[in-house]
Amino acid sequence: MQLTPEQERRIQSFVDSGLYSSPADVVDAALAAVEQQATPDFEGSQQELEALLREGLNSGEPVEADEAFWNRLTVETDRMMAEHGARKPRP
Repeated sequence: MQLTPEQERRIQSFVDSGLYSSPADVVDAALAAVEQQATPDFEGSQQELEALLREGLNSGEPVEADEAFWNRLTVETDRMMAEHGARKPRP
């Protein structure tokens, strides 16, 4: 990853202020803030969020959620609901 000189300066200013002990700590804090902002309804701790993110990253190959994926998912969900006698909710 390449940082611009301005980004490097901003990161170093946090280290120089004593708020963080290293540039890596600044980046970790920034990533934590972005993760928290990306999941505003998540009420767990930062550690729980990180564990869930690790679980997702380790869950296997990513799947593209294209139209075909959603169609397969709908067919599978409908099949499972039919097996259990469940009805589809009304739109």
